[in-house]
Amino acid sequence: MHRKDFIKGTCGVCIALSSGFVMSALLSSCKTPLGIVKASANDNIVIIPLTEFDKGDYKLVRVSNYDYDLAIQKKTDGTYETLVLECTHAGQPLTKTGNTYYCTLHGSQFSHEGKVMKGPAEKDLTKLVTTVIKDHLSIHLT
Repeated sequence: MHRKDFIKGTCGVCIALSSGFVMSALLSSCKTPLGIVKASANDNIVIIPLTEFDKGDYKLVRVSNYDYDLAIQKKTDGTYETLVLECTHAGQPLTKTGNTYYCTLHGSQFSHEGKVMKGPAEKDLTKLVTTVIKDHLSIHLT
């Protein structure tokens, strides 16, 4: 084998391997660390298994046919709190940014507990009735 052919062959292998590692890193960085839970509502009630909280005290829930995500936080006393991620100023869906929720429409910002941190919103986020029933959470959308 000629040196030129050897170099071409080995460079091709290196490029293929490198691009595989780069693509793997890019794709894994696209995953959300929150692990969005997809659910549906039956009679305006969403049921979430408590096992969803085995690896953390926070879950983002996307309910089919519901305009806003839900943020569920397990409290230190063992209860759960659910926030509707809807800006109370203009009804815009909110984006989770670190420990806050942000409205991309007018810039309102809410704390992890749903309190207004920055306007123009003046009202805190809506909290939904959330109860533990045996091995699941029951969240009332109304």
